[in-house]
Amino acid sequence: MIQIDKKRLKEIFRLIFNAYANKTGIFATLRAENLGPQNVFRPQGVTIGDKDHLYWLTLVALSDKRTNSPILYRNFARMFHRNKSLFKRGVYPSLARMTNLFRAYKIALPVMEIAFFLQRKRHLDELFGGDPLKIYEGVSDIDELMKKLMAIAKKRGIRNLFPGAKRKIFSLLAMFLSEFTELEFADIVPIDVWVQSICTSSGVLIGSGQIDINVLEKMLRPLMTELFQEFRSIKGAPNATWIQGKMLCTNCARLDMSIACPIYHLCKGPFSRMRHPVSDKHYGRIQMPPQFIPKALCSS
Repeated sequence: MIQIDKKRLKEIFRLIFNAYANKTGIFATLRAENLGPQNVFRPQGVTIGDKDHLYWLTLVALSDKRTNSPILYRNFARMFHRNKSLFKRGVYPSLARMTNLFRAYKIALPVMEIAFFLQRKRHLDELFGGDPLKIYEGVSDIDELMKKLMAIAKKRGIRNLFPGAKRKIFSLLAMFLSEFTELEFADIVPIDVWVQSICTSSGVLIGSGQIDINVLEKMLRPLMTELFQEFRSIKGAPNATWIQGKMLCTNCARLDMSIACPIYHLCKGPFSRMRHPVSDKHYGRIQMPPQFIPKALCSS
């Protein structure tokens, strides 16, 4: 059975968030404002934080299912810039038209996801007036939000208001909105592949066996939310785990990250990677740091 070492979790993620807060290691130069796709990319002519920016950002975030987010946001920005009607509430191109646009701008999502995009746009417009802040109105955390959305869907006879978007995505969107608005929401650290991989590699997960990533997400969220309240006043801090994973963990197998990484001395992850339950592909580090290689494996 897989369990969570709560003391270890606090130790690991405090180090990451403190490094971000104090601008040490990799966080001295890489910040949410110069790396986060929500800041780096937006349609030309759109001002950060205005209604068109938040509208675009919401539709992109609700489509964000991958770890290669920058490319997705860049291409969505180009598509919206050259197709201004997409900003208009009540405008819903045909599925064939949207599919052609997605292909033209190299937004590599399946046709079903493109259909979901149109459904999400319609529901955002018709049920929330095109204002993403109204999605979170009257709720304080992810569980309350999901109950609210399910209640609205049931009342309207809609199967799913935002098909394809689950708790992690709504945490991601809340993180973005909290950077540009006065949104107050508890769960703004997405429990994504990076958080889960860091937990695996740093000994936060203990025990044996396998665990579904959705179950693990549910176990980790309340603990991460509670811990993050210590760092809530640090602008951009929720992005720290994504920066840690994308810029450090993915490169640790080929580059020396001992100075840049705030948890390098505590990480044993290269030999305890996880596999994605659908693709069965590994994610996480692939090489042991020298101090963790058993002496029997070292050359004499």
